[in-house]
Amino acid sequence: MLALRLLWRNWRSGEVKLLAVALALAVTVVSAIALFTDRLESTLLEQSNSLLGADKLITSNQPHQSEWQSEAQARDISTSQVAHFASMVFAGDEMHLASIKAVAEDYPLRGYIDLSEQPFATSGPSVERAEGIPPVGEVWVDSRLLPLLHISLGDTLQIGEHSLIASKVIVSEPDGSGPFSVMGARIMMNWADLAKTQVIQPGSRVEYQWLLASTPEHLADFITWLEPRLTEHEEVVGIENAQRRLQGTLKTGRRFLVLAAVMGVLLAGVAVALAARQFAARHINQVALLKSLGVGSGRIRFLYLTQLLCLSLLAALLGLLIGYAIQEFIALTVHRLYQIEMAPARWRSFVLSLLSGPVALVGFALPSLWFLPTVAPIKVLRQEMKVDTGAAIWQIAMACAVLILLVVVFGRDLVLGATVLLALAVVAVLASLLAVGLLALGKKAGSQAGSGWRLAVASIQRRRAASVLQVVVFATAVMLLLTLTIVRTSLIEEWQVKVPEDAPNHFVLNVAPTQVEPFKSLLDNQQLRVEQLYPMVRGRLTHINGEPKPEDTLNREASLTWSNQLAEDNQVVAGQWWDEWSRSESGLPGVSVEQEVAGRLGIELGDRLTFSIGGLQAEAEVASFRTLEWESLQPNFYFIFQPGALDDYSPMYMTSVYLPPEQKTFINTLLTNYPTIVVIELDRIINQIRTIVSQVSDGVGLVLLMVLLGGCLVLVASVNGSINERKQEAGLLRALGASRSLITGGVWIEFAILGFAAGIIAAVAAEALVIGLQVFVFEVPVQPHYLYWLLTPVITALFVAAIGAFSCRHAVNTPPAVVLREAA
Repeated sequence: MLALRLLWRNWRSGEVKLLAVALALAVTVVSAIALFTDRLESTLLEQSNSLLGADKLITSNQPHQSEWQSEAQARDISTSQVAHFASMVFAGDEMHLASIKAVAEDYPLRGYIDLSEQPFATSGPSVERAEGIPPVGEVWVDSRLLPLLHISLGDTLQIGEHSLIASKVIVSEPDGSGPFSVMGARIMMNWADLAKTQVIQPGSRVEYQWLLASTPEHLADFITWLEPRLTEHEEVVGIENAQRRLQGTLKTGRRFLVLAAVMGVLLAGVAVALAARQFAARHINQVALLKSLGVGSGRIRFLYLTQLLCLSLLAALLGLLIGYAIQEFIALTVHRLYQIEMAPARWRSFVLSLLSGPVALVGFALPSLWFLPTVAPIKVLRQEMKVDTGAAIWQIAMACAVLILLVVVFGRDLVLGATVLLALAVVAVLASLLAVGLLALGKKAGSQAGSGWRLAVASIQRRRAASVLQVVVFATAVMLLLTLTIVRTSLIEEWQVKVPEDAPNHFVLNVAPTQVEPFKSLLDNQQLRVEQLYPMVRGRLTHINGEPKPEDTLNREASLTWSNQLAEDNQVVAGQWWDEWSRSESGLPGVSVEQEVAGRLGIELGDRLTFSIGGLQAEAEVASFRTLEWESLQPNFYFIFQPGALDDYSPMYMTSVYLPPEQKTFINTLLTNYPTIVVIELDRIINQIRTIVSQVSDGVGLVLLMVLLGGCLVLVASVNGSINERKQEAGLLRALGASRSLITGGVWIEFAILGFAAGIIAAVAAEALVIGLQVFVFEVPVQPHYLYWLLTPVITALFVAAIGAFSCRHAVNTPPAVVLREAA
């Protein structure tokens, strides 16, 4: 009870209000970022799962077992099923090989189907969201199927033995790139009509997908139960292994969210440490008085720890409420602007956010308060007596241990946390060294003319330790904000480069050798830019140096090609290209292998590779390794042969082309002239990925704003620690005849100097941190940011000067008589 009475007394006197505000700020920043990033990550995952139409898929060549369905229902798992197959579709005398998808009730479990009655519509009032699946007896079709079959909506088409009405056109759908989507125009039908078509016969090529959706916990438990019951023909598919390029994008976005959480933790720790340091300094006399009354050191520590624990719980609750309100406001804004329904935060984020207050208090406040019981009772009478602050190494170690704990818990990425903490340590050392040098320089500058500068340098000189601390704080905050800005900018630029606006959005396959020149002429007439046409044969790698290749790698046929010219997005990293390479004594033709697959297969330069092509054997010698840019959406190949190596095999040609939306109907002209050609429409997949990337970029921008707000509040808290001392100085100067403008100018110059020094350190440290993140975390090429080196010191100087002047305005404006009366 004594601890609570002391806490109430300290609260009424204002002694703990700054610490309480700092704690509430800490939890506010942490909870707002943790809750929002958790919701953003969950929403991102749900949006990503819409590409599948579910959270997980079970793919097989047979329908799923009824036992599984019963178990899923018992475990509260939502299910549906889909069958993908290719079949000829007839309308009168016209026919087309279509990609057909039969869907059951509740499809899709994730995502939506958009429909229209206007062919080739992409948006606008004509597009409507489907409220179910195609009715029995009807099908929804790809727009380009209509001109191919010379039909209109409402006409009848024939699939197998069953006639169905084409009632709507599909604008967008989950899993638009299904296993048979390369076969032609897409058709969606009701599962109940599948048996009536009689197209699924023994031996038919069909892929069944069992769709699953539930909470992550329920779904994980069910998958654990199901996996031992799967055969080698059944596979669990999630977003992680469904889209390789998308997986890399999601992984990068998730790492940025982790980085944002780490930044919030560090800013929170700085705020608590500053407030605790000021709290400890103000309670030295109180501790000395308690010791003079016979209170032991253990009792004193218990009293203060109890006060801190109660204070931290109250502040944590307040901070959690404010943080929740902030992220809820942002979520509502996102919903209003983008019609995105944010997923709810998980309970883990609430618990961790609430506990961050007491944990941060123990880690950052305890080192400052632990030495208090060592205060001698004589301190009550001898105010000039200095107090031993205890073992500094122990205090720093305590703070670092808790900081690492918070980073690991909230960041969930040890490499990322270690990189940030290392940069923070570098900032602290550099800031301390620079501040010490600045103070030494100030001894000379303080004696020179210029009263405003003289006041500023003298103020820094009088508060040597505080000035060093403020430079460290300013540099740390600016470094964190600058790092987030650079990473966010680099992240979005990287994504935009990966999928540029004019990236090829269609693959054209199955072009016969006799069709190559007419095909080029047809595209030239439409003023369409066609990429290089690649000859292609299908083959399987079987042996390496006469030994069977590893069974767990590349267990499928690969597309094999040959070319004299190296594509722009390919780069030889070992060996030579054909103009520099010559055959060895074996006389085998050369083959260039993609670097990553070569590493997985253990292939070395000079190895002999054996391929099976149409039942025939072909051998080649490894001449080089290449890197590829899979994100370029250009045709890429694991194996490129030397021209002439595959002349005995009949190739088909493929290429990629960009079709603007207004020329989308050209696909029908192309397929009408060349019915055997296959067109893969990538634009739907690209649009889905662009939507997700846009949501991520907007989300991380909002996270950046929250961190910026936290940084501003931390700077204000650090300045408030010296307000009383500054008030006395300003009062004395005013009493001695100094003008208010002179004192205000001195304050601006003082904080501008500190801000400029902090900006230099922050720019260097942020660049070092970003390089570390680029190399070890994001795995992207290193790119310096020289503009930030120039702008950061200037902007930081102005920003810190404005914050400092604003925080000190009460000290400067207090009348001298009031200050002298309070000091008496």
